Amino acid sequence: MTPHRVVFDFVVHFTNGGQLSAQDFRLDIEGEAIDDDVLAAYLIRDMRLLMAGRVDIANKRVVEEPHKRGAIDVRGLPATTIELAATPVSLEDVLVRADAAPVRIVAAGGESYVVSRLVD
Repeated sequence: MTPHRVVFDFVVHFTNGGQLSAQDFRLDIEGEAIDDDVLAAYLIRDMRLLMAGRVDIANKRVVEEPHKRGAIDVRGLPATTIELAATPVSLEDVLVRADAAPVRIVAAGGESYVVSRLVD
């Protein structure tokens, strides 16, 4: 398998104020593509960010480039982020979405949760 890296700009908005941004940031990935919500969850996990809210991703491109370390396993990472302050949803809607893939929920108070279906 050819090693790939994703190169992108980002802004992480923290729910307790402030933000973190970078340009031309690189992360090793498995495969030739990664969705923005999965990339945001990968970034949050990889950098061990607390109180992370919205993550804006821009100028994303995937390049063939040797990995600098092992790519993180993105299986099980949230595929969707819902900010309850901006998009109120019902519990039923959250559970329907979580049945397909884990969902990251950012509560109005800033707390962050991951909702996923338990595997039998």
